[in-house]
Amino acid sequence: MKLNYLTILLFALSIGSATSVKAQAKEQIRLYTIAEFDAKGKEVPLTGPNLHLLNYLETQLNIQFDLHRVPWKRAIENALNGDGMLMGMSITKERSEKFAFSEPINGNGNWLVTRCDRSFKYEKLEDLRGKTIGIVSGTSVGEEFDRHANQLFQVEHDTGAGIARLQKLALKRVDSLIWYGGISNAKEIEESINRRYEIKQDGNAKLFCVANKPVSILTNHFAMKIDSDKNQILQRISAAILKGRKDGSLPALMNPN
Repeated sequence: MKLNYLTILLFALSIGSATSVKAQAKEQIRLYTIAEFDAKGKEVPLTGPNLHLLNYLETQLNIQFDLHRVPWKRAIENALNGDGMLMGMSITKERSEKFAFSEPINGNGNWLVTRCDRSFKYEKLEDLRGKTIGIVSGTSVGEEFDRHANQLFQVEHDTGAGIARLQKLALKRVDSLIWYGGISNAKEIEESINRRYEIKQDGNAKLFCVANKPVSILTNHFAMKIDSDKNQILQRISAAILKGRKDGSLPALMNPN
């Protein structure tokens, strides 16, 4: 009789343990963000702040991100097919008809980069008239820029981000390109580009120059195809981001205005 009781007790405990493990299992979320490569063709790691944000969200929400670095256009297509979440999408009216968005992740400056020997003054979009500007396929540089694309100026779409884009600029295949960076000042962005990609012209003079003001400054977000059954995770992410900013676990959002 004692043996039967012990057997039943052990069986009940094993069921309880299995249930507890199942309850603690992390939700897997497929996450897409843009791939970027350096001068040697090696993928550039995510920035420290982005890695910190992902680790923070995984801990706070008991989730695990399955990260995929791919060309941005492909990332958007996958998300529209209901295959996962995007990290780093800005909001436009057109996108808002298809995607649900989280609270802002960070501010993103869209900087105008030229060859220094072919630079021109930039103050407003009219200054781009007749020029060819390189952008990453699937990205938005802000609704005003997007509206004037291929009318006031021409755009050339690049599949990926990184060194290949700068090589096109160095070879004068475009007049300028939009460089996607943080909210900083032009000189910091300029120094980073020239140092990071090590493309020099004769005499070791810097090759690339950055206009003094960005074409636009936007906020980036997590985004998913609109689906009321699946978008609750975005609400949880937004709540965690706001909590983290309030208690200091996450840095304050730099105001893009």
